[in-house]
Amino acid sequence: MKKILLLLVTALLSVTALPSLAQVVNAKGVGTVSYATIVSQADKDRAYRAAQVASIERYFAEAGEAEAENFDAIQPKIEENLDKFIMSTTVLNEQDQPGMRKYSVAVRTELNVTKLRIALRGASKAGQAGPAGNSPMVYVFLGREVAAVKSFDDRVVKRAEMKLDSDVKASGTTRGSEGENIQGNNIATTASKQKTSKVSVNQSINVETGGSTNRKSDETSYRMLSMASHKTAVTSVFSQSGFQVADPDFVLADGDMKSVNADFSKGSDLTPSTMRALVLSLRKAGVPLFVVATFDVGVATQDPASGLQRVAVTVTGRVLDVSGALPREVASVPPVQYFAVAPDNAIATTKALKDASLLAAKEIVSRLNASGIH
Repeated sequence: MKKILLLLVTALLSVTALPSLAQVVNAKGVGTVSYATIVSQADKDRAYRAAQVASIERYFAEAGEAEAENFDAIQPKIEENLDKFIMSTTVLNEQDQPGMRKYSVAVRTELNVTKLRIALRGASKAGQAGPAGNSPMVYVFLGREVAAVKSFDDRVVKRAEMKLDSDVKASGTTRGSEGENIQGNNIATTASKQKTSKVSVNQSINVETGGSTNRKSDETSYRMLSMASHKTAVTSVFSQSGFQVADPDFVLADGDMKSVNADFSKGSDLTPSTMRALVLSLRKAGVPLFVVATFDVGVATQDPASGLQRVAVTVTGRVLDVSGALPREVASVPPVQYFAVAPDNAIATTKALKDASLLAAKEIVSRLNASGIH
């Protein structure tokens, strides 16, 4: 029974945390109009329609910069066919301001995301296509997690210089006397000698210390994770958006994927030699678009709200157009984090990778559409 409850909580959290995966979403909008003397029903209808359009615009704005650009391309078509894209509308609040002669209405709408996506594809085809428009693509999605981190101790070098200054001074005096005594046939002589000396030594020591500290960044190695179970869903996202997806197994050379995995197991980018090999294989197969994305799985932590395991996945991606003389980047996805919760680490990791791959594919499609590539 406890396990069933945990699974139900997981499902509810998944629906709440990832609304962009649904085909019907709720959005809010506000419409405001000005009127001459007294607000009429026609004025209220104009505000009502403006609020509906604002709810759709809000949905695209929350989805990201690329989606906001896509909304601009289809806004006239949406305004002409609101009933086609909005399934239901609920009025939340109305406000009439006679002093300012303004009327406002707030609504909550249910948006048909599927038809909005179809409208986006139609606008992209009608627009000015890029050099790689309506052409096949190859995508490579790579999941990985940290396998080992090698840290280095600081290298400290100490230096000391000592300088000794000495000053020696010496002085001396010698005194002596002699005498003779003649007595009879004998002559006696006497002599005395006195010598004194003084030596003084002054010494001073100067010590200078210094050194240097060298720090080396950590070396991180990654363990590659299989993304094969998510391949069908991701391919479906690209295909439904009008792209002709080619399987990398039939396009890339045998050693290309090995080089890609080797590069990303040690760092976050492809080496120049790997890039040149990939471009050569893509051009040979006549595939102009190449999508590569990495999915970095973080350490599982306990979700404070549910007590379940929570896993974060950081996604980074880029799209290259290799159809020209020089390959160029036509779209990129900056690092974005997605989260998933589940009863244990393994399920949470699998779910996080699945959700992140689907959302990343949709984000890439949005950015390509914003660039006029379909």
